Amino acid sequence: MAGASITLESAEVDDALAKLLAAADDITPALKNIGEYEAKVTRGRFISKQDPNGNAWATLNPLYAQTKKGPGILVGETRSLSQIVWQLAGDGVEIGSNEIYSRIHNEGGTIRPKTAAALVFSMGGRTFLVQKVTIPKRQFLGFSTVDEQEILGIVSDHFAEAIGEN
Repeated sequence: MAGASITLESAEVDDALAKLLAAADDITPALKNIGEYEAKVTRGRFISKQDPNGNAWATLNPLYAQTKKGPGILVGETRSLSQIVWQLAGDGVEIGSNEIYSRIHNEGGTIRPKTAAALVFSMGGRTFLVQKVTIPKRQFLGFSTVDEQEILGIVSDHFAEAIGEN
């Protein structure tokens, strides 16, 4: 570097930088807080019946609603789909449901028979044989802009705490 320079020798600054580097080396506490936050807001979507952007989920098929067991959309008797879990995964965190059918409900899609001639199911006291069933998208996983801001706040708090700021 040409010109003049100043060297700052400060035990306080050196200590703060060391703490910051240590916090950057172990972001596990921040990831755990992110996992807990996202699991909570995702479970809340089963109550509000809205996707991460606040859009209402598609209503139930009226025929299905006649005999459905459980209190509402995507919530059955066991409430197992809404039991959102999180886990640390490498240098990140995964949030989701352990139920195998969670993906089709979150993303929507068409179900077709794999080995049989038709899908067979009962709904509203009637039995159906069909070639396909379309499940509407009722997204519960994902991040809203509010979630993104909250996560940024969690990360910011992690580093502020590491250097002793409140």
